[in-house]
Amino acid sequence: MDKQKSSPLSIFLIILSGMLWGTTGVFITYLREAGFDPLQIVFLRSALSTILLGIFLLIKDKSKFKFKLKDIWIFIGTGIISLMIFTICNQIAIKYCSMSIASALLYTSPAFIMIFSAFLFKEKLTGRKVSAIIVTILGCFLVSGILTPGVTVSTIGVIAGVISGLCYGLYSIFGRYGVEKYDTLTVTFYTFLLVTLATIPLANLTGIPAIVSSTKAGVIPLMICFGPITCLAPYLAYTAGLKGTEPGTAGILATVEPVVSTILSIIIFHEVMNWQKVLGIVMILGSVLIVNLRFRKKQKKI
Repeated sequence: MDKQKSSPLSIFLIILSGMLWGTTGVFITYLREAGFDPLQIVFLRSALSTILLGIFLLIKDKSKFKFKLKDIWIFIGTGIISLMIFTICNQIAIKYCSMSIASALLYTSPAFIMIFSAFLFKEKLTGRKVSAIIVTILGCFLVSGILTPGVTVSTIGVIAGVISGLCYGLYSIFGRYGVEKYDTLTVTFYTFLLVTLATIPLANLTGIPAIVSSTKAGVIPLMICFGPITCLAPYLAYTAGLKGTEPGTAGILATVEPVVSTILSIIIFHEVMNWQKVLGIVMILGSVLIVNLRFRKKQKKI
């Protein structure tokens, strides 16, 4: 990808996607409390997104459904390998650690993205990028509280969190191949569709009606909003942003997610705010600023 193709719109879309993903932990926490298990949550998230996007394409442009069968590996990568596995592992990390720690571990992803991009796309590993990754990961760990003396975390939770980071990072890699051949809507639709199909035989779908009927009425709007807010809208924005942003840069920009996640956990779940979390937030936003300054400098030379 030529660097001159980067645009303010792409940067905005990537940051917007990160902010929307930052609300995921809140939805997952409430849905788990209602009785849904990880696979049921994955199904709810992807199925509704598939249906809504499918209806939109049927009305607006049926040609977006077309793709070459030889490229199915791209959608298996964005859907099953990335979205499905990362979501399941992220939920396991939330269960055994906390929402903020799971979010921090998820954002080891920029490092994975940078490494893969360097080998696959010959994306240059500049000192500015490496510095931004280091600052981002340290900031995420400070926000999560992992580095706080006396804090212990679950080994299972940490392993699941790192795997979620790896798989989340792979979306940028597979997605990069996808947007080079297909429209953003095509890539996003088949990503969701494959996740939905893969989840059907694994999730206990017959148990969903019983959970809904036995819980408060508020769980229904929660289920309806879950897919569009945490899946459909952010993945559309992120995939569109990949057209004009290097995968490594996109991975850093999206790290506004743990900032939003931490702020929401403090407001909604009354998690404690301390100087370490404040410093972590500043570091994460600083890494985003570092990347953005790099972008602005390049633009002036054009």
